[in-house]
Amino acid sequence: MNYLSAENLTKMYGERTLSKDISFGLAKGDKVALIANNGTGKSTLLRILGGKDMADSGVFSFRDGIRVSFLEQEPVLTDDKNLTVDAFVKQASAEVLGIIRDYNAALAKAESGDQEDLKQLERASSAMDARQAWDFDRRLTTMLGRFGIHDLSQSLSTLSGGQKKRLALAITVLDQPECLILDEPTNHVDIGVVEWLEDYFLQSNITLLMVTHDRYFLDRVCNSILEMHNGKMYRHQGNYSFFLEKRAEREAVYQTEIDKAGKLYKKELEWMRRQPKARTTKSKSRIDSFYDTKAKAHSGKKQSELKLDVKITRIGDKILELKKVRKSYGERVLLDGFDYTFKKGERIGILGKNGCGKSTLLNIITGREEADSGKINTGETIVYGYYNQAGLELKSD
Repeated sequence: MNYLSAENLTKMYGERTLSKDISFGLAKGDKVALIANNGTGKSTLLRILGGKDMADSGVFSFRDGIRVSFLEQEPVLTDDKNLTVDAFVKQASAEVLGIIRDYNAALAKAESGDQEDLKQLERASSAMDARQAWDFDRRLTTMLGRFGIHDLSQSLSTLSGGQKKRLALAITVLDQPECLILDEPTNHVDIGVVEWLEDYFLQSNITLLMVTHDRYFLDRVCNSILEMHNGKMYRHQGNYSFFLEKRAEREAVYQTEIDKAGKLYKKELEWMRRQPKARTTKSKSRIDSFYDTKAKAHSGKKQSELKLDVKITRIGDKILELKKVRKSYGERVLLDGFDYTFKKGERIGILGKNGCGKSTLLNIITGREEADSGKINTGETIVYGYYNQAGLELKSD
């Protein structure tokens, strides 16, 4: 059963072509990962399918009657910064809650025994069946708890990046869509949530199209790979490891063709330079062939080099000391007398649930936030390189 059909989708930004005439489809139960280099249009394609962007040409359609949910890479929950988690959940679930209200109202009316009221109750019951709304309250509580969302009175503006992603994921999965489109679902979420998502996708018959850089998540969940390369789409049945083998084979064959075209191009270039002005039909055909060969010969990958000028300073014996560091937000305590002395050459990973203060600790260390109390002693020669959760924020110009 076909759930999604896309034909000849093309998307350009200025003179840059992200995709050109790509066609693909999703069948019921497919779990597909979209693979491509950064900046080649993966998220743009998902946004087009999710109704957040438009293709320049081409069409796509989902099977009538199926529910489709889309999770963006950086979900924008709401423009209202004062909205609470509870209010947001009710807003996001407005359609289901409306169906439940209509059913309760129809049920109360049907007690009179009027035939029209009984028909209305039948229609309301069908709507409840279609949206699986009978146990919605239980599923809502269970899902929010599973994603670690317990304080529904908390303002959305106080949520960490990971908490916002988990809330968006909970709402997306709660809707029980038949087709799910996910852009980097494992970004900013803790290991427990990733493991639950793996189990959920493996056990359910949900149809999935996603972009992820988490190789192990991709390998466990997906049974098919869609590869975007040079604006074209290739499909590989199997997991990521199988895809890597097939891509290497394809690239080896393609490189051989380029090498052959390169040799022929040199030969034909000499002919082009010495050919007479008078052109016969045969020479015109050879000229056309020359330009095709030239394009093939120059179609190989161009290796670009990124040069970084890095100023190196000698690292002394003293790196960083944290003494009795405390940090709270209201009654919520993140650090309570934290002590640690960092040693030269240590490589440390910080684990913890979303919202427990991992990013806050890094911000305190690098001076972006102040601790409530305690001391942070940094070595005189220490220079921080800090890549934070939000990444690089560029000015719009």
